Amino acid sequence: MSAPVPKRFTFSRLLREPTLHFFAVAVLVLAGHRALAGNPRSIVLTPALKADVLRRYHDQMNRPLTSAETETVLEAWKVDEALYREALREGLERDDPTVRNVLIGKMRDRALLATRTPEPTEAELQQYLAQHRADFEAPLLYEHEYVVFPKSQPTAAEQRTKAEARLAEGATPASLGLRSTAANVDRARIEREFGPEVADAIVHLPFGAWHELETVDRLLLVKMSAVTGGLPPPETLHAQLVAGWKGEQAQRAVDRATRAIADRYRFEESSR
Repeated sequence: MSAPVPKRFTFSRLLREPTLHFFAVAVLVLAGHRALAGNPRSIVLTPALKADVLRRYHDQMNRPLTSAETETVLEAWKVDEALYREALREGLERDDPTVRNVLIGKMRDRALLATRTPEPTEAELQQYLAQHRADFEAPLLYEHEYVVFPKSQPTAAEQRTKAEARLAEGATPASLGLRSTAANVDRARIEREFGPEVADAIVHLPFGAWHELETVDRLLLVKMSAVTGGLPPPETLHAQLVAGWKGEQAQRAVDRATRAIADRYRFEESSR
């Protein structure tokens, strides 16, 4: 009995093979991916990118680059770009805290650039001021001068009365042989020196004249010269409030945008 004659392996039969179908589909998928994504190790230096690279060096050197310098600059850029992309391929950015923070910062910057902050209303600015007044208000400082007459001296009251009259006529404490103390301090410092009641009187004194005050053990002549601090002038304050309010609104928008990105991910904890 003769052996069976094997079937001829024709091209049409080959096309019907399931294995061939599998590999054909795989090739088509890979080809499609390559066509859409491009070769991962193919770096395209467009005219715009080339011009930007050369412009940066031109700005640094403040003169046109020679042909040799142009070639050197472009070659250096190619090496750096290749190293950068290879580092990303190997995931080096995930192991470097500095690089990680830079990339995180870039994402926040992109979110900030996409933010459109409206102009605040006057009511919103006043509300913002009420919430952040300490950020805009400088401590009040009271520039004043005082002369002390200890009550332990029997003629303290008489000396003060005479001195006040002469000072009102334009004399100075030094010309009267009196020792005066000049101070430019906040209310808390005045209160530590004279007590709360006298401190309250001093900070409300009109400017330029000597006034009689007294503590438990001292008679005083005090002259208020100036008060500095507090809120800045209205125009300056308004500009600062607008900038602060817009900054706060922009930060809230960035927080919402970054939170939305984080919500796209699923975080799992592992015991290992």
